Amino acid sequence: MKRLQPAILSLLLTLTCSVTLANDSVNRIIAVVDQSVILQNQLDEKIKQMYQRMSPEQRAALSANDIKKRVLDKIIITELQLQIARRSGINITTTEVDAAIERIASSNKLSIDKFVAVLAKDDISLPAFKQSVREQILVRRIQSSFVHHEVKVSEQEVNSFLKLLEQNNADQSSEYHLGHILIATPENATSQQIQQAEQKADQLLKQLRAGKKFATVSISQSDASNALEGGDLGWMKLTQMPSLLKPYVEKMQQGDISPSIQSPSGFHIIQLFSVRGPKKVIVTKTHVRHILIKINALVSDQAAEKRLLGLKQRIADGDDFATLARANSEDRGSAITGGDLNWVQPGALVPAFEEAMNKLAINEVGEPIQSQFGWHLIQVLGREQQDNTQLMRKAQARSQLQKRKADAAIEAWLTKLRDEAYIEYRLND
Repeated sequence: MKRLQPAILSLLLTLTCSVTLANDSVNRIIAVVDQSVILQNQLDEKIKQMYQRMSPEQRAALSANDIKKRVLDKIIITELQLQIARRSGINITTTEVDAAIERIASSNKLSIDKFVAVLAKDDISLPAFKQSVREQILVRRIQSSFVHHEVKVSEQEVNSFLKLLEQNNADQSSEYHLGHILIATPENATSQQIQQAEQKADQLLKQLRAGKKFATVSISQSDASNALEGGDLGWMKLTQMPSLLKPYVEKMQQGDISPSIQSPSGFHIIQLFSVRGPKKVIVTKTHVRHILIKINALVSDQAAEKRLLGLKQRIADGDDFATLARANSEDRGSAITGGDLNWVQPGALVPAFEEAMNKLAINEVGEPIQSQFGWHLIQVLGREQQDNTQLMRKAQARSQLQKRKADAAIEAWLTKLRDEAYIEYRLND
């Protein structure tokens, strides 16, 4: 790791002494990370937030010292990324933070007030939680900016991935929800180190097969980067898995736990939490056309709406929609085809337009509606069901390939970031 310049290190040491003398123990420095420090109260708050996500059984089974070290390591790697954000001048607005918290509350089927009450019950303050959310958004943004060039996926890669799925003898569309525990061995490990890691893996297997929760063992014992998330690898297809794990997963039933699997990085244990099969994706396509009147300095909302009402009346009296669209619509791309937008899929149009369109019967001309583009007169010409399964699979394949590349790039980047940083632990001071 790179070292701090003596003058900067001396300043930090002086700061350490002054802070320790001026404040009580909760504000003592427990780690130095380049030119920043981490305080005891920061660690306490993060541990508190982590315990909130754990079951009572997990809390009882974990070593406090082990959790403290793991959470501190996570704070350190987060701080290194936040330092980059500060140097880059990247900021997250209060609106973005509030919107993220609303989504979290909604995903837990709670109102904001009830969500805040749950936080308070777990002794987590709303300001502290907001700061944590702000940091998570910043970290995601920094990671995205540093690894975006690593996650380009070509059309050829997507097609090759889908072809591999089709050639797979197993159920090509089945997905597997896996848990993962790693007992790591160092690079160029000695035979004694390998033996010790294998013995530890065997002990953990006995605990798991005796009924101990996988997430509990992962949090307390795993060396994998997702240990604090209970080792959850999420859903993946066989072709997404590391080749090391695939032969075991193919033979496993839901709930099964693998034997310890040796690799150059250590010993792995996986559990198959669940399996899910293929799903067809059926969507309703709509054939629609419209006339658009834009708002400008000379055309007000009221004038645009009135003009479209006049055109609607002319259509009711027998005038041709397409002819009126060619003469009046300011959507020049569709005006030349009589306002025809052709067949559109859900989500292809702006929400206000799509909502109004979905309420119309076939051949019905709706009332004028407003969107960010102006005022529209809409007519639905037809609807049909379409099997979008293959298109969805292609989109999922691209997303899976992007995630695989991004995860690998982020992991390598974080390792390099940590290796090049000056980090000093003071947990035992």
